[in-house]
Amino acid sequence: MRPTLNVAQRNQNYHFDPGHTPGLKEAIQTKLAKSCNFSRGCLTSAITARVPVLSWLPAYNFREHFIGDLIAGVTIAIMHIPQGMGFALLSNIPPVNGIYMGFFPVLIYALLGTSRHCSMGSFAVTCLMTGKVVRDLATPASALVDGAIASNATMAATTYTPVQVATIVSFMVGVWELIMGLLQLGSLSVFLSEMLVSGFTTGAAFHVMTSQVKYLFGLKIKGHSGPFKIIYTYRDIIHQILNSNLAAVIGSAITIFILCINNEVIKPRLQKKTSIPIPIELIVVILGTVASYFGNLNENYDLLIVGDIPTGLPQPEIPPFELIPKVVVDAFVITIVAYTVSYSMAKIFAKKHNYEVDAAQELYSQSASNVFGAFFGCGPIAASLARSLIQEAVGGVTQMTTVISCALLLLVLLFVGPAFETLPNCVLSSVIVVALKGMFMQVNDLRRVWAISRSDALIWLASFLAVVLIDIDFGLLIGVVVSLFVLLYRGQKPSTAILGSVPNTDIYLDINKYSAAAEVPSVSIFHFNGPLHFANSEYFRTQLFSMTGLDPIAIISKKKALEKQQAKSDLIIDPSKENGVRGSTEKIPEEFEEKPNDVNDKHAVLAVPEVKWLVLDMSRISYLDSTGGKVIAQLGKEYNDAGIVLVLASVSESVLDSLEKCGTLKTISAEQIFHTIHDAVTVLTVLDNENNCTKL
Repeated sequence: MRPTLNVAQRNQNYHFDPGHTPGLKEAIQTKLAKSCNFSRGCLTSAITARVPVLSWLPAYNFREHFIGDLIAGVTIAIMHIPQGMGFALLSNIPPVNGIYMGFFPVLIYALLGTSRHCSMGSFAVTCLMTGKVVRDLATPASALVDGAIASNATMAATTYTPVQVATIVSFMVGVWELIMGLLQLGSLSVFLSEMLVSGFTTGAAFHVMTSQVKYLFGLKIKGHSGPFKIIYTYRDIIHQILNSNLAAVIGSAITIFILCINNEVIKPRLQKKTSIPIPIELIVVILGTVASYFGNLNENYDLLIVGDIPTGLPQPEIPPFELIPKVVVDAFVITIVAYTVSYSMAKIFAKKHNYEVDAAQELYSQSASNVFGAFFGCGPIAASLARSLIQEAVGGVTQMTTVISCALLLLVLLFVGPAFETLPNCVLSSVIVVALKGMFMQVNDLRRVWAISRSDALIWLASFLAVVLIDIDFGLLIGVVVSLFVLLYRGQKPSTAILGSVPNTDIYLDINKYSAAAEVPSVSIFHFNGPLHFANSEYFRTQLFSMTGLDPIAIISKKKALEKQQAKSDLIIDPSKENGVRGSTEKIPEEFEEKPNDVNDKHAVLAVPEVKWLVLDMSRISYLDSTGGKVIAQLGKEYNDAGIVLVLASVSESVLDSLEKCGTLKTISAEQIFHTIHDAVTVLTVLDNENNCTKL
């Protein structure tokens, strides 16, 4: 059995060594020395860390992994075609540019990315956010004649095509990701909680669906921007619903019916036999294209179709850099959303398959992908949940899956593209709406978390309602603000308790929750379950006084009042009871008697306390700032004046170091800081039994 220990004894007996803490100058010199140490092995590691393909490709196990990667690559390429074309509509750019987004930037990610299972490319939420910027800054299609700007006096100002706006957004997203990588902000996504992302993406799904309703019904309605735009949009839809294009309604209904039958009936049964899914999206796209071509639906029924799709690869074009000031803020918001979703998914897959993803390298790889894609008509990319889950399910093992997918998309762009020119837009919109089911089902997260944490549910609701009612970018901001308020609230008011000892053990529990725990005579033990800092220091003091009933100012005031009364009435007080009046040989004057029924005076009973030692259990105080240190030092002085000794127990090394730097240990000595609560109680109990001494 070990001896009782205070901090001074622990340091001496066990040879405490705080280690060397370098100053600023020394830290900079050490960092520079490490950075400039270019050994051959170090240089090779640095290069492979920034170009991961140099590490995984030479070690690629062709026999073991290629079949799985081939099947996954073909499957993902097939999914890229309808999803890319559909999500391009969300960005207000031509459908073929959605296929570009599945090729150019994704090929760069295959070379530089560290996730083996994330399917990068078009993503509904980021495409929708890009579409908002395109709608605000691009020249309306009616102002363009055969690809050139109509020459009239009212159009002297510079105008931009939707693709140009989308590319500069992609470029700026890449720049932001590069800046975040250089600043080592790869873990920034931890500030976006799971509930915030869930509520945000669910709200964004409503925007995505709303943007596609006009294609589903073949309506021509103007776009709205700003708060409540969803409400205004549905108002216009209701007003024009009788003007719906019958061919679009029938085409949408048939497509949605086929997709739902596959997803809800055929797919679950097929999964029991094979992991390879039916490429139902591609099938309905082909059927829609064939039906539109032979039925001449565009001319006979005025059905909106995809239109011209150029053959081959696009010529690289420089984005309009003069638009950077106008897109910089929107690009930052898109960056946060794209990176958070992509990195979160990458971590999930990495944990499941036992490999590592580098947060900084993910930023660099996505940055390079978006910047490269910006020169080929691409919008910002992100990981798609649906494609990524299928890529993993069908057997994708390495980044070779992405390379194979890009190779197949290249063949589509070179030879097959024009075949989809007669594809009706309503078919693409149907594919998008059905694909949103997973995002809509995140509403179940609210029901699940409501029973666990109302504050987390508040974050979900605030993010969701702000996105739906106000706008996507404002919704994200409001969600972050609400999350920070919840975090501050939790840190500002941690739970507190008065601890008691379980007889014949070293266990100390909350006396209000455990009937077996009893308070230790002459000792009060206060437990604070959280960090102590400037925001909750006053709450700490209030709870300490309220829970223990030991307000040093009230105790001192009552003592002075008693001394004056004693002087007048010549009371004789037993000197051995200096801290209290339980040993008094005379009756206390009536005005100072205990009044249990007086609920207005919380300190009436404890004005002359029996407690000699107050123990602060600091086992759960993981952080303490200068304000917290000053509060503890001030409490030590105040309790000392009131005849009570303040004792600290279970103080972590980091908090102890903070107390020393704050100067608190000048007021509270190392002998008053114990290794555990039990050490403190054992020593204090012995002192209480020896001549009623309170000196440690």
